[in-house]
Amino acid sequence: MTEPVLSRPQRDVLNALQAQPDVWHAPDKRNRYAYQPLMRLGLVERSPDGLYRAVKVKEGGHG
Repeated sequence: MTEPVLSRPQRDVLNALQAQPDVWHAPDKRNRYAYQPLMRLGLVERSPDGLYRAVKVKEGGHG
């Protein structure tokens, strides 16, 4: 599977969330439109109270 093509704001948000994968982050107001596409791609998850974190990716296995 190929890597999804992300816009600059989406990459910025994803990099910030992946830098601290076990921490829930408040949405960045400047890049607020980047979260929904990242959620659809399965790269980010949202808590019921509106915080976001990167989805952990398992290393190594191919299915």
